[in-house]
Amino acid sequence: MPDPAVLATILLIVGLFLLALELMIPSFGMLGIMSAICLLISAWAAWQAWWDKPGYFWYFWTYAGFWVLGIPSVLGGMLFLLENTSLGDHIVLRGPTADGPDSAATTQSRLAALVGQIGEASSVLTPGGMVSVGGERYHAESPGMPIEAGCPVEVTAAKGNRLVVRAISDDSLAENTAQPNSPAPGALETTVAGGIPEIDPGQQSSSETGQQNLDVADGGRNDGASNPLDFEIPENYTSNG
Repeated sequence: MPDPAVLATILLIVGLFLLALELMIPSFGMLGIMSAICLLISAWAAWQAWWDKPGYFWYFWTYAGFWVLGIPSVLGGMLFLLENTSLGDHIVLRGPTADGPDSAATTQSRLAALVGQIGEASSVLTPGGMVSVGGERYHAESPGMPIEAGCPVEVTAAKGNRLVVRAISDDSLAENTAQPNSPAPGALETTVAGGIPEIDPGQQSSSETGQQNLDVADGGRNDGASNPLDFEIPENYTSNG
C-alpha cells in the first residue's frame, strides 16, 4: 500500500484538476464524479497519515485548508477564465452582442441590402432552402411553387434571418443583367462650354427634317385656303333642273 501522505497529496491535486476539466469538457457529470471520488479518498488518506500521530497535527490541518479552499478557488478561477479570456471564447459558445457583426439588427440590414439582386438556388426550395447571392450562401424561402436547385432567383424581401426569393425566367434574367439606362444610337449628347448639352448632329438633322416636312404640309394647306379657284362656281348649282 502506498504511503498515505503521498496518496493524499496526489489525489488532492488530481481531484482539483478533474474538477477544473468538468467546467471545460462536456462529460455528462463523469469528470465531476471522478473528482469527488479522488477528493474523498484523498481526505481519508490524509486522516490515516496525519490525524492521531504526534508532530503531524498541523500537517493535517494544512491539508484540510487546501482541501476546503481549493474547491471554490478552482471553480471561481475557471469561471473567471471562461468569462474574461480568449480561452473562454474558444470553449463557450457565446451569443451575438447587441452591436456586434452577428447581431440581429446588423444581420437584418445586411439581408435587406440584397433585395432586388439576382442569385441562384443552391438547393431545392420547398419552400425553405439555400440560395447563393453574390458568391455567399443564405437561408431563403419561396412563397410560391417549389424552386429547383440551379434556377435563377430574385430577392424580393428579407424576413428575419432569411431571404424571400422568387423564381425568374431566362428573359427576365437577361433584362436584369443588361446594362441599365443605355442610350440609344444616335441619341448621344455632348457638352459644350458653359455646361449646355449639344444634341448629336445626326439626331438634329432628323429633327429638322421632320419639322420641315410638317412646315411643308402646313404650308400646302394654308396656300390652298388662300389661293382662289381657277374656275367659277355657278350661283344655282344646287337647284334642280
